Amino acid sequence: MNFRLASALVMAISTTWIFHGLSAAEETSATSPEASEHEESGFDPWAAPTQRWPDVLSPGLGEEETYYYWTREDRKSLLRKGTEREPLHVWVGGDSMAGGAALGFRELTRRENRWDFTEDVRKSTGVVSDWYFDWESHLKNEIADGPYEVVVLSIGGNDWQGFRGGPTEKGSVEWLEKYRSRISQMLKTLDRPGRLVIWVGMPHFRIPFMVPLPDVVNPITRNVFENGERSSWIDAAAIVSPGGVWVKHVTDENGKIIEVRTDDGTHYQSNGARLLAAAVVKAIEERTG
Repeated sequence: MNFRLASALVMAISTTWIFHGLSAAEETSATSPEASEHEESGFDPWAAPTQRWPDVLSPGLGEEETYYYWTREDRKSLLRKGTEREPLHVWVGGDSMAGGAALGFRELTRRENRWDFTEDVRKSTGVVSDWYFDWESHLKNEIADGPYEVVVLSIGGNDWQGFRGGPTEKGSVEWLEKYRSRISQMLKTLDRPGRLVIWVGMPHFRIPFMVPLPDVVNPITRNVFENGERSSWIDAAAIVSPGGVWVKHVTDENGKIIEVRTDDGTHYQSNGARLLAAAVVKAIEERTG
């Protein structure tokens, strides 16, 4: 009898203690500022992918997008800061017009060790002439899954022609639609978390048959790339042909007249390349944290 009574008393005391502990915990949770802030924020690190803590075991390019934001100093930028120990991996490619940005980066890497630069310039190629060189396939098979944190494209200098198999009328509605489709597919192919894709638009040209080209293709590439979540567009025309026509010289930021285009009326001289590279670097730094 005494044993049963003792057991009942122990159970009663235990129940009272548990109930009291739960009540105290609830009261503390309700009055704790930290708890309130946590509840108000609604942040659950193991919930939706946009809220989840980064997986430190998967730091590879193109993996968990949240990872990149949490590894940046400001916890929100697309790109990390390049350093001498860990340079930023930059790929620059396209037709011969890409030679401007490529030359600029080639010179830049000689002075600064925060860039790991890869150049892939293929003359006489274009968006339209995929029968000559298929940029979409090349980007998909060789570049898209590479270790590049910045991809810089400049293609279009040879594009004032009809598509093989149609549409053949340059600048027609059908031509514009197909051109936009190919540009959009290039961005879609290259787009990855932790990567910035930059398109350098066309400058104005002196050669008569090329004069209409930039005013036709630039609005398309600008619309696709400008203000994108992971893309940017560089207005090369405003940099080296600010008056809307081809010029050989411009005035630089110091008021000095400098030569920016070559005598062929198409390509960039070294000063023009330097100005383009500076614009690309600015676009990169705007997304760096």
